[in-house]
Amino acid sequence: MIPNNYHELNYSKIATYTFCPFLYKLKYIEGKREGLVPVTSLGVSIHRTLEEYHTNSNEPENLLVYYNRCFLGAGYSSAAEQMEYYLKGKRIIEDYAKREQYRKSEILGCEKEFQFEYQGWKFRGKIDRFEKLPDGTYHVIDYKTDAKLNENFDVTKSMQLALYSIGAKRAWGKTQGKASIYFVALNKIFSIPFEEVNEDFILEKYIEIGNKLEGDEFLPCTKSCAQCLMRMRCQHSIHRERYIRF
Repeated sequence: MIPNNYHELNYSKIATYTFCPFLYKLKYIEGKREGLVPVTSLGVSIHRTLEEYHTNSNEPENLLVYYNRCFLGAGYSSAAEQMEYYLKGKRIIEDYAKREQYRKSEILGCEKEFQFEYQGWKFRGKIDRFEKLPDGTYHVIDYKTDAKLNENFDVTKSMQLALYSIGAKRAWGKTQGKASIYFVALNKIFSIPFEEVNEDFILEKYIEIGNKLEGDEFLPCTKSCAQCLMRMRCQHSIHRERYIRF
């Protein structure tokens, strides 16, 4: 059974199907959701903190106030574990506040959505931070809270940043700028200029996978089980650990 909105594509759908087609079926067809674990719970807390901060304040001294307000207590096995991750997040936010003192950009929006159509498909996305740089160009940023950087990470191959670049151009008319992944826990940022994105090639790649979503074959990819947050409930899982710590 195909959901009614299957003609709508976003990066999360494509990434999920690429990771494991059966996980796509569980999430987007059967409507099941991964439960929170410490890593994802802290990620939600930090994303919410930065959204509230940039939307309402932009005064670095207020960041910890927003963090305490936005910290999510769910997903932890004990009070001790919750405190361990709270302190990890607190250090991330304190370091972010120090860097904020030197930021020169103008924040134009947080959790800002874009939408455009291409060859009968609707593309959508939500960008963590959208800003204008001092040189008049635009910058779209996606936050990551990973504590380690994948050694195979290559920003030039990021399907997420490519789509965000296209969205900024086609939905908002912002033709000059760059898209970045900001690893806030590591203070590392990786960017690609809008003009380096081959728009038609990227959109055709999305549609190629999108067409597979119309089929009825969603085979499990068991090599992904160790990293899958649904592994404790999936009948095909070959890994049943509660979660992977960082």
